[in-house]
Amino acid sequence: PESARALLARHMPSCRIVCLRQVHRDRIVRAEDLALDVFPEADGVVSTDGSAVLCIRTADCVPVLLWADDAPVVAAVHAGWRGLALGIVKRAIDEIRSLGARSVNVELGPSIGPCCYEVGPEVINALGVEPAASSRGAPSVDLHLVAGAQAVSAGVLPSHVHSVRSCTCCNPSLYFSYRRDGASTGRNLSVIGGEACTLPVSRAR
Repeated sequence: PESARALLARHMPSCRIVCLRQVHRDRIVRAEDLALDVFPEADGVVSTDGSAVLCIRTADCVPVLLWADDAPVVAAVHAGWRGLALGIVKRAIDEIRSLGARSVNVELGPSIGPCCYEVGPEVINALGVEPAASSRGAPSVDLHLVAGAQAVSAGVLPSHVHSVRSCTCCNPSLYFSYRRDGASTGRNLSVIGGEACTLPVSRAR
């Protein structure tokens, strides 16, 4: 999280940038409760501060960005299979609603697709889904499908759930991938809030 924040700060020096020490659980924190130099152990962050930039790091998991049409609140969530099994997307939506939002939008960013995400029965059982089939015919899971279903079950309109269907594992020129490259790979950054819309699209280690 330290290097991610430093990289983003070079592009947005006037913004407060919030990064997490992600632990594959379902804890969600509020940016306004955090000290400036703290990297909390959590996998989601919510903010009502329009100047704050919320950052999630992924290397195959699903980055989930959330915002409201009717309240000044945004959120960012790191959703791997463990977090999804714990219902982290629904928890984030509940947090946003507790801050006054009713019309919630959800964006699911690039993650490993069912074409490459071959898993064992423990993952399939934990998520409670029917397995898909990978490009090699092995059991796999569609993490986007699981995350989107959680959003809809939490009351988000299906038309408000948007998905970037691009597999991190299949596209080495675009994304880092833990499954493809191992633990030493970089991380893909997904951001929302503040001046996030001004960031250039780039790849850096």
